Amino acid sequence: MHAMLAAWTLLGVAASSDPWPAAASTIDETTDSYTTAYLNVTIFDAFTGALVQTEKSEIGKFGEYHVGSAAGVLFHVIGTDGDRNGCAPPVHGVHQELPRGPWIAPLEGPWIALVRRGKCSFQTKIDNARRAGASAVIVYNDRDATDLDKMKLQPSDPRNVSAVFTYKWKGEDMARFVDDSTKKVMVRITIASHCTKPYSNINRTSVLFVSISFIVLMVISLAWLVFYYIQRFRYIHAKDQLSRRLCIAAKKALSKIPTKHIKLDDKEIVGDCDCCAVCLEPYKPSDVVRILPCRHEFHKSCVDPWLLEHRTCPMCKMDILKFYGFLFTGSQESFLHVEVEEVTNDFDVYQFARTRNFMDTMQNSRTTLIGGTAA
Repeated sequence: MHAMLAAWTLLGVAASSDPWPAAASTIDETTDSYTTAYLNVTIFDAFTGALVQTEKSEIGKFGEYHVGSAAGVLFHVIGTDGDRNGCAPPVHGVHQELPRGPWIAPLEGPWIALVRRGKCSFQTKIDNARRAGASAVIVYNDRDATDLDKMKLQPSDPRNVSAVFTYKWKGEDMARFVDDSTKKVMVRITIASHCTKPYSNINRTSVLFVSISFIVLMVISLAWLVFYYIQRFRYIHAKDQLSRRLCIAAKKALSKIPTKHIKLDDKEIVGDCDCCAVCLEPYKPSDVVRILPCRHEFHKSCVDPWLLEHRTCPMCKMDILKFYGFLFTGSQESFLHVEVEEVTNDFDVYQFARTRNFMDTMQNSRTTLIGGTAA
């Protein structure tokens, strides 16, 4: 039994003296790299030396600049403050509190410190364990997590030590066996694999700035959309309201425009057989025609829908709203009904038409005269 333990100890010394890989001493600035670790945990009976349990699993991650093989007795160290975090320098109580048996190897042999994460930096834990003589440090998480963090460390001079970070459940499981005075735990740390992935230059400040900028842009866009739809709703509402008012005004103006029934002796029948300019059908006796203020005549059934929609004569574009005193403002948001002297009888309509026709005739004559003189 003593020979087996001595051989295991010599193996641990040889493993701890292996040269450190060159990749462990340099950090590539363009990639985010890390190295995983095998933890070979062997548990013996402290009094008989019988093998109780052994297992090997890749459940550790080396810290920066502290990648290397190591082996030795596992100690759940206690600091001067009585805590197991390894934050109180120097770490003591290692050799003095070990369970002793007749088979135990000399205390000067290699040993590995087991500490819990928290209360201080990883670098402080590693430095305290190195000063106490540990050949390696295993730091287990203080919270349940599915991913292992990479410990940010600096190289230690003159003697470097291995530093491995592992899961909470694994650390508590090893601590339970170490704290059991009837068990002796031996651990061998070896390099498992070196992993590399592209390094991300995105820091928290950049992410925060981009996030705030995006939120501000979204708020501005949302405010603009709200303003746009409010203005659009107001425009549509004003347009509908204007259309209704214009339709009402057109109906009022239409009620003032006189109509007549065509007779056999009317000029529309006896003359050149005038026809309606809207439907292009000739007038017939008993047809109802509407006589606009401009003296243009149309079938009542033809011109009334046109006047309600366009409010102008189909031929000369005379505005019936303006003629009857309904003045429309150019803003298309409202119109003003101005009280003026209304034309209420056929004679007034006839006089207005004669005056307008006279002015049109004079204008045409003036144009012809000017054209003839120029020729």
